[in-house]
Amino acid sequence: MYQQSPATLRGLNDDGSKYSSPVQYWSPFTDSGCGFHDASWRNNWSKTEYLTTTGGSHGCANMHPSDAGTAYHDMEINEPVVIY
Repeated sequence: MYQQSPATLRGLNDDGSKYSSPVQYWSPFTDSGCGFHDASWRNNWSKTEYLTTTGGSHGCANMHPSDAGTAYHDMEINEPVVIY
């Protein structure tokens, strides 16, 4: 894992359109582009929001902007990430 601040995340939406999302904190944990980042565009942080059609991610762990800085600074380069 490396870290970048700030960063711009780019990729494809489910409908094939492109997205470009600026973030303040970016810590990828896969080679395919998934990682931890702040998500300022989200406004619902409930534990069931991911079940809606607009509440999920493309595989990243979206973090509330007020928490992202703390998490970013607590992570270390090459720190293992376990996903289950």
